[in-house]
Amino acid sequence: MAEMDTSQFPSTARRREPREYSDSLYSTDYYDWNLFMWLASLKEIRNFIYLFIAIWDTTSLRNRKAAKLSQELTDETSKITSMIKELVNLKALSNEQKETYDKTLDEYKNSRLNEKNEIRKDIARNVWKELIDCGLPGNSFNIAEKLNYCSFDQKESLRQIVFSRMDSFRSFAKQIQTKKETKDILGQETVLGNQPHDTNPVQDNNIVTTKISVESNEITKLRQENGRLLAELDQATDPEWRDNNENNSMQLVEDIKSLNRALNKITGVKRDVKEIKTEAVAALFSSLNCTTNVEDNRMKLVLDAALQQHLIKSILKSAKDYFNLKVQENAHISEDKLEAAILSKTEELIELTNRFEETRSETEEVSRTLSTKLRQQSYAALGYRGFSNLNHLYIKELAKKLIDEMNKYRIIESEEKNKNVEKKMIEIIIQVLRIFWFRIKTQEPIPKVKFYKGGKDIDPDFMEGTWDGHYEDYEVEVCSFPAVFTKSDGRVYTKAKVIERQKKRKFKY
Repeated sequence: MAEMDTSQFPSTARRREPREYSDSLYSTDYYDWNLFMWLASLKEIRNFIYLFIAIWDTTSLRNRKAAKLSQELTDETSKITSMIKELVNLKALSNEQKETYDKTLDEYKNSRLNEKNEIRKDIARNVWKELIDCGLPGNSFNIAEKLNYCSFDQKESLRQIVFSRMDSFRSFAKQIQTKKETKDILGQETVLGNQPHDTNPVQDNNIVTTKISVESNEITKLRQENGRLLAELDQATDPEWRDNNENNSMQLVEDIKSLNRALNKITGVKRDVKEIKTEAVAALFSSLNCTTNVEDNRMKLVLDAALQQHLIKSILKSAKDYFNLKVQENAHISEDKLEAAILSKTEELIELTNRFEETRSETEEVSRTLSTKLRQQSYAALGYRGFSNLNHLYIKELAKKLIDEMNKYRIIESEEKNKNVEKKMIEIIIQVLRIFWFRIKTQEPIPKVKFYKGGKDIDPDFMEGTWDGHYEDYEVEVCSFPAVFTKSDGRVYTKAKVIERQKKRKFKY
């Protein structure tokens, strides 16, 4: 998909890839100084929300850092949305303002990730108008051009300034709330002090002081308890995982990449293979719509990829049969069926909670997210501990079947290396099941796992390969590793690993 027309608004005017040098500010001219003073003078929350969008709008997502930047845009949008939510709780923003800012941020993020260029242009135009109304010095094209020349690291530093100022607003709001509560306490003291009394003034003062101290301590405890409960509620209803959790999307991506590397080692045929069974290989290629001939120079390269796809699909097909087994009563569930039983009961409970949400009109926030959190926590536990016993009967039997299946296409040269493959096969099976059967479902929304058939047009947004020149001239020969992505927001966790082939030219007569 081509880049959008950037001639209509300043944030994308004359967009260039920024120069990657460490210091572009050799001198400070008059406009730069005014711009610096303007940034220092910003004092409203909305100013920094719009500045955040303006900075991102001068950052291209179609370059060698596209995946990393897309993830950063998603994570930072979530972070600033969380800050806005907390500012509402502290009464620094109204619910109406929150809805406006959340809608703008979410629509902008989706417009970038899904390349909805008209929506992006409209939002960017409104953002620059807001910044001009806030006193942006000079022509708005100038700051857009200056931001275009900033490096990725410099733009990241500018966004961190935005977060720092947002955090300052949050701190100020907390201080104001504390002062208001203290003022309320002092007001109570005044009321108590003005009441008529016949006792000793010193004694009265001590009584009032004691009451104030007790109430202050009580308020402090209540505030702490309120903060704890709000944090627990937020965690109970927020489908996003914390940064230090292994089910955080970034960690999941790293583990998917690690699985891909492990698979490359076990399915390779360039070394340690004494025989390739050409008839079986030809049949495998045909089933995957590969055009590579067993005599071709790159046959082994294509066979590596074909075996990897075949292995992953075989594991997932076997898992489908295993998890579809009828679950017995709890007391009769054998140890090797525990994972299947837990998953079955989880899916049953999720279905019931969904019905509960749909049929109970008084359902509150926790109940509305119950099925999602139940799914995430259950699959997280299975993804962390499922099949941890290497002697698990199902895993051992499946490993033996898969080794026999792989040997239909190639023969390993020594018994020692065969034993090493057996050990690695068990590890691979567990990783594939934990990632593609369990941990995938800890994400919200649940990503799709997709292999691409031979003959499919190359799509660089969802595929990785080594094609030269225009990707439009190529199509898929074989896909070794699947793409993992979500349809609803167009987010790509990992791209499919493909080997390409040139398309056949169609001649017109």
